[in-house]
Amino acid sequence: MKKFSIITVGVTFLSLILGNLVVATDSGDACGTSWPFCNGQVIPDLTDFHILVEYSHRLFIPLLAVVTFINAAGAIYFQRKKRSVLIFAALSLILLVVQSMIGGFNVLLGTPPGFTTLDVTFSQLLLLNNVLLSYSLHEKKVSLGKKHAGTVKMSYRAFVLGFLFYIVQVIFGAFFKHSRASNVMLDIGAEEYLIRSEALADALFSLHWVATVIVLVSSAWFIIYASKFRYHIFLSWLYFLTILLNGAVGLVIVITGNVVLASSIHMILSTLTMMVGGAILGGYWFKLHQRRFRT
Repeated sequence: MKKFSIITVGVTFLSLILGNLVVATDSGDACGTSWPFCNGQVIPDLTDFHILVEYSHRLFIPLLAVVTFINAAGAIYFQRKKRSVLIFAALSLILLVVQSMIGGFNVLLGTPPGFTTLDVTFSQLLLLNNVLLSYSLHEKKVSLGKKHAGTVKMSYRAFVLGFLFYIVQVIFGAFFKHSRASNVMLDIGAEEYLIRSEALADALFSLHWVATVIVLVSSAWFIIYASKFRYHIFLSWLYFLTILLNGAVGLVIVITGNVVLASSIHMILSTLTMMVGGAILGGYWFKLHQRRFRT
């Protein structure tokens, strides 16, 4: 099941990329409210770019559901003695159902402003959970000497602090965009608004960037400690670089007025960062020799 769980993570990642592309290109309403079909048709007009993007995402969701179900069922059947496997397998099914319901309501309600934030949040949590489920199936351990215990704990704390802020930052960023607060701040017109106050929009943007700075500093701190005991070195640098690039793309979005390409790259980097963060967390929880880690 370990290899299949990795495939499941890949399918989840691709599903989120397609979903992010739908949001970035404002294609959410391209197929109307006739879910799961597109404008009442099984084969819609795929020459329309927005319809192609939205319908591709809709067709990919059943694949994600099937793969996630097989992964969870197989993990429970073959590794039912491991409590962590049972927890993450059950969570993957719960998150899939919740995320699917939110996505369906989002379509049926005509993508109301702010509602997509829930879709983004639970999609990211599903990805994180599937990464952790994959690591919980990992049987090979990495043992560390007793002298590394303090450094390991410090690196773990540095990462967890930043990663929690990162998850909050993602939710803040999604709400900032989908509430149309970004349109208010950048003076871009929109059909519907959840937030119209320029002062509130500026406050949300400021909080988003404060969280970004905290995440960036903690990720640099994490690199220092990860390098000391030579564990997670590649992932620590990848985590730092994706956060740095995401911040740079965020500035481009503000300067250029939220162009589609920059917005798409921003969302892809956010999803990649979540997956890398999950891999680091899974490595700490399930690959390190736990007894030595607690010494």
